[in-house]
Amino acid sequence: QPEGGMSQRPTALIADDEPLLREALARQLAEAWPELTVVAEARNGREAIRLFEEKRPDVCFLDVHMPGLSGMDVANQIGGRAHLVFVTAYDHYAVQAFAHGALDYLLKPVEAARLQETVARLRERLRAAQPAVNSEALLQQLTAQLAGLRRSSASAPLRWIRAQVRQTVRLISVDDIDYARSDSKYTVIAWRGD
Repeated sequence: QPEGGMSQRPTALIADDEPLLREALARQLAEAWPELTVVAEARNGREAIRLFEEKRPDVCFLDVHMPGLSGMDVANQIGGRAHLVFVTAYDHYAVQAFAHGALDYLLKPVEAARLQETVARLRERLRAAQPAVNSEALLQQLTAQLAGLRRSSASAPLRWIRAQVRQTVRLISVDDIDYARSDSKYTVIAWRGD
């Protein structure tokens, strides 16, 4: 942490393989934490590690499930050099794992109120120059739990589809979908909902 911590504007990296979700989080962070500068956006785990080493941001928002290296793999590489926030699509068990691990996590789609809480905690830690809460043992335990969950859910049927509705990304229950239709390189989904 540089001397006089708070005169330095805090910096962040966002890693998510879905560009719409990266943009949405960057936009929400700009509102919730105006003095934060997003210095890097990564499309996968390898890129996240490379950009982290290059930019050394204070905070990393890591999508848990990315192709190749997962958010957990990236976290293990970064270790205690940054404050980590894991971003995960709704998964009851994964969330339980995070809640017990005292690690920061956000659920997709990210809710403004929840983001505010996370930002308040991160600001406090940066102001107090507290070390990042990323013990190796905790990350390894969580990695193992998530790997087990992934194996057990691999055979489970799809329950949610992520789709862009105008400027926002929504999770739509598969039960509510009437039909899906191909439209050039996109898929148009018609569903019963608000």
